[in-house]
Amino acid sequence: MARLDAQRRPSKVHARPNVRKVARGYDTVPHETWGESIAGGATYAATTAYAGNPGSFAPDGCTVPATAAAVTTLAASPTTAWTTGQHVQSATAGATGRAYWNGTAWVTGAAAP
Repeated sequence: MARLDAQRRPSKVHARPNVRKVARGYDTVPHETWGESIAGGATYAATTAYAGNPGSFAPDGCTVPATAAAVTTLAASPTTAWTTGQHVQSATAGATGRAYWNGTAWVTGAAAP
């Protein structure tokens, strides 16, 4: 039996809204779930760029950097040189929005052999 199935449902007395217009009782108050954006519509800035073709940004749900130049403020993962074709794509479309980590610095474009 699941843990939540073992819990009793609130009576109608406990589920009525109070004078502050907030519902009382078991799981009757709205709340954010894990992994959603910050309350109020704010978003997270990217902190890490992961190698791939194209790569990705962390944390999940973060704002993608606007340009390849904006990627230079991020930490690279892995910290060794990225292999052929690996890159991250900024919000700028096409090759001008790509950047990759060469092992010591960010470079525009995709990693070449």
